[in-house]
Amino acid sequence: MIDCLLFDNDGTLVDSEYLCNKAIAIKFKEFGVDLSVERLVTDYRGKELAIIFAELASIHNVELPPLFITEYRALVTDLFNSELKPIAGVVEALESLDFPKAVVSNAPREKIILALDICGLRKYFGDNIYSAYDNNIFKPDPALYLHAATDMGFSPKQCAVIEDSLLGVEAGVNADMKTFFYNSHNENCPFPAAINFTAMKNLPNLINK
Repeated sequence: MIDCLLFDNDGTLVDSEYLCNKAIAIKFKEFGVDLSVERLVTDYRGKELAIIFAELASIHNVELPPLFITEYRALVTDLFNSELKPIAGVVEALESLDFPKAVVSNAPREKIILALDICGLRKYFGDNIYSAYDNNIFKPDPALYLHAATDMGFSPKQCAVIEDSLLGVEAGVNADMKTFFYNSHNENCPFPAAINFTAMKNLPNLINK
């Protein structure tokens, strides 16, 4: 029985993946490196930022200056303030899902709160926000979801995970939680236990089955 919902943020609640990767492309353009935003989304969605930057810097043989991440995050904030929107159908889904809810994300807490506030979603979660940076646990490690469940007062079997990336799905499945994969990119999912869906409007019916 599901008693608690644990949502990823980027790409699940807020339509931020394109904007975050657009900022990466803009910043690497400063080194003369042309990156496809669409390819970045495909290759790096859900990954820890430090790993993304380390891989890209190695591939393109560039040395990132000390303030690179700070400047990147400032650019993301600007893009969020001007362009960020909720995932289509997510407001209606959250309104109809009468469960305790939390956000569990690989992003820093400040970024999560900014995105939720811009999109008007903070009221659905209150202070139930779990950042990988606060706990030094990054998906696909299932420990981040297990920590959130324990802190919320629920067992893994009582929790459902809602994710848009395969890394997040892996974390949810390995946490022994019922995992719903918002598969908006029509990816092949190697986790048979995950429940695929492609429209947020369908989530309440799936949860309440």
